[in-house]
Amino acid sequence: MKEELKHKEIFEQYYIMGKDRSLKKLLDKLHQDSTETAPSLRTLKSWSKAFNWQERIEQRDIEVSRGLENKTNETIISIKAGFKAEIKAQLNIFKVMLNRLIKKFKENKEGETIEIKKIEDLKVITDSYEKLIKLYLTLIGEASEIEEIELKDAKEKLISKINSIIAREKKGKSLKRNKKPKRKRSIKPAI
Repeated sequence: MKEELKHKEIFEQYYIMGKDRSLKKLLDKLHQDSTETAPSLRTLKSWSKAFNWQERIEQRDIEVSRGLENKTNETIISIKAGFKAEIKAQLNIFKVMLNRLIKKFKENKEGETIEIKKIEDLKVITDSYEKLIKLYLTLIGEASEIEEIELKDAKEKLISKINSIIAREKKGKSLKRNKKPKRKRSIKPAI
C-alpha cells in the first residue's frame, strides 16, 4: 500500500494528540471532525502498521527534542554572552578605578584627597573585582581551584602593596608636619 495525502493528514492528527494518543481516540476525533465517512478502527490499525506510525512518532519526538535542545543551548549561550559582556564592562570599570587609585597613591601631593578612606573600602572593591573575575571565568568554563588561589594571592599582594603605599604616604606627611625649619645658630666667640 502506498501512503497517500489522506494517510499523512490522519497521521498528523494522530501525532498532535500527544502522549495520550490512541487509535480509538483518533477514530472518535475523526468522527467528530469529518463530514466524510471516517475509516474504521481496523483500517486505522492497518495504516498504523503499514506506515510505521509508532516508529515515526518516536523519530519525530527525537527530532523535536533535538530542536528544543538546540534552542535551549542557543538561549543559554546567548544569556551567557550577555552576562560575559556585562561582566567585562564592569571589570574594565574596576580596572580603571584601581589604576586611578594606585596612580593617585603614587603621585599624591599635599592637599589632594583619595576617595578610599578606609582599608575596608578597598577590600570591598577588590572583593567585587575578584567575584567578577571568578564569574567571568566560570561562564567561559575556565575557573579552577588553582586560578582561585592565584586570584586570592594577587588580591593579597595588591592590598599589601596599597597598604605599604598608604603607610609611606602617612609617614611622609607626618614627617613634613613635625619638621620645623632649622634656625641658623650663631656661634658666640668665647671671651
